Amino acid sequence: MNKLSLRGACRAVFPASAIGAAILSLAAPALAQTAAPAPGSTLREVTVTGNPLGATDLVTPAASYSGQELLLRQATTIGETLVNTPGVSSTYFGPNASRPVIRGLDGDRIRILGNGGANLDVSGLSYDHAVTADPISIERIEVLRGAGALMYGGSAVGGVVNVIDNRIPREPLFDAKGGVSGKADVGLATANRERGGGLLLETGTDKYALHVDVFDRRTSDVRVPLGLSCTQSGVTVVRNSICNSAASTNGGALGGSVFFDHGYLGASVSTYRNNYGTVAEDEADIRMRTDRFALEGEVRNLGGWLQSIKGQFSHSDYRHTEFDAGAPQTTFKNRGDELRLEARHKTVNTGLGALDGVLGLQLDTSRFSADGAEAFAPYSRTRQAALFAYEELGMSWGKLTFGARVEDVQVDSQGNPTVPRFAPASRDFRPLSYALGALVDPDKAGLKNWGGWQATSNLSWTQRAPKDYELFADGPHGATGVYEVGNPAFGKEKSVNVDAGLKWKSGANTFAVSAFVNDFRNYLSLESTGNTRDAGGNG
Repeated sequence: MNKLSLRGACRAVFPASAIGAAILSLAAPALAQTAAPAPGSTLREVTVTGNPLGATDLVTPAASYSGQELLLRQATTIGETLVNTPGVSSTYFGPNASRPVIRGLDGDRIRILGNGGANLDVSGLSYDHAVTADPISIERIEVLRGAGALMYGGSAVGGVVNVIDNRIPREPLFDAKGGVSGKADVGLATANRERGGGLLLETGTDKYALHVDVFDRRTSDVRVPLGLSCTQSGVTVVRNSICNSAASTNGGALGGSVFFDHGYLGASVSTYRNNYGTVAEDEADIRMRTDRFALEGEVRNLGGWLQSIKGQFSHSDYRHTEFDAGAPQTTFKNRGDELRLEARHKTVNTGLGALDGVLGLQLDTSRFSADGAEAFAPYSRTRQAALFAYEELGMSWGKLTFGARVEDVQVDSQGNPTVPRFAPASRDFRPLSYALGALVDPDKAGLKNWGGWQATSNLSWTQRAPKDYELFADGPHGATGVYEVGNPAFGKEKSVNVDAGLKWKSGANTFAVSAFVNDFRNYLSLESTGNTRDAGGNG
């Protein structure tokens, strides 16, 4: 397959006095060159995922992509954008749907976040379901592997992907005089005739910030160097393209924050639409939409034992309908809320070193439903409450990290009024997870000739509650080509995870190597029984 891709992005910053001239004059880019960059006009290059203390030296393996590096990696899906990250592949289900696979784990063992909060969809339910985020609208992507993902739940045992878009600014983007900054992204490709673009604008002063972004991407069937058959509307043709691989994606957001002496408060609303072919079937396509509201704030410098408190709330409303030859077949819905609170305590001087850390509370609830020919799981409600802690102990030779999380998870099957085989049922789980990590800096330990080197290691014990479909599924699933049957008697999935790494940095030169072992007990997966059933469940 011959492929030519052209992608470009540019960002400009204008002082408030130059805004009118920027609109009226083609010489506006010169203003961006002469205007000094405003403080905070770009996101700080500090990994934030699983790093609540803002440390520059991380114990857990992490990767971060932004700016030109993200631009050069950018693909049509999150999975393909990250596919060349060490330890990361994708669940590639054609050019329109793929989730990241981290260290061999996928599905609901990988948590995909939006600005550190829940990103609710049903992409973990089936490989043909797309993630509700498009790389064209993203400022930065962070990938966290190993025990550091503990803060986000036992379901994040494989890792965390945090999509950061700055729709709720956390720091002032300009000084008191104010200004406007913007970014335009244009992408063209020949293999799938991609035509995509995005526009982002931000304005404000040191007291407030406003953000708006829009994006649109359209692709045709992917061209390939051999003839493939395609049957649509009862007519079969042979073409040099992958049948039913076209897509149309668009969305946008509006957000803003107000800043005060010791913190900020912000909110955003966003929408995402994605209509795409599933490639497994010549006339099957998915029409998806999700709307999300987020509220976030932080109070710093409290002066007592608690130094700061940060809160996040989000509400997501997701649905997609699967069509066959233009006729609707099955509609999936997922609606949920998440509340997350993090409190950082003051530094405690121990006999071993300085102890810093955060305590947290996470509450979330979601309601799932599927109606139609492939409703293979019942209506369900999942509620979760969790307490977690993360601590770092500074040592003369580096640091130690400790983490713990306790959860209460309730999964309810609410049946389905049109499918009698789905019966009401309920299960409760109390997963516990712990983690211990260490970073050794040879320079601090007094070892000579090891400048720039660091060694890390992590050990964690995790427990994961089964998902609703793992417990209560009972129906045909076209994407997997099987009749899926859950088991309401499933217990918690348990794992012991160990990783060790060695890294070196000198100026712009870096080197890193790591190894890991995951040992699971009661691992939950799809297994063939050798039995057959029809679409009605009769065998």
